[in-house]
Amino acid sequence: MAKKSAISGEYIITVEDSGTVRVCKIYDNVIGSLREIAATKNFEVNPNWNTREFGRRIVKEFGDGTMAEIGEYVVTRHESGTIETYRTYANTKGALREIAAQVGFEINEKSNTRNNGSKLVDFINASK
Repeated sequence: MAKKSAISGEYIITVEDSGTVRVCKIYDNVIGSLREIAATKNFEVNPNWNTREFGRRIVKEFGDGTMAEIGEYVVTRHESGTIETYRTYANTKGALREIAAQVGFEINEKSNTRNNGSKLVDFINASK
């Protein structure tokens, strides 16, 4: 269960009751995220594909036709053909650095991920 969380742009930072910090990025630019995913797998891309076609092909190649988990990325293809992508970060501290740079928060490099994540969530929520 989440003790606290914050949303900053495409990122969701969650601090669990245990203190564990998780970062997830839900992409607004889905085709851009599909390009990122394709690059991680050396998947050949046709520049004429639209988002739905690109997503359909990724999900067919790496998943079950409706969802594919590719490393840190998840691609979902809905019945309507709509494609959604998100990324969960294995390197949480690196993700926190990305977010901190965007919001003007200074990460304490001597502190651990849990402490930095908690303080970043508080900073983002106080800024709203």
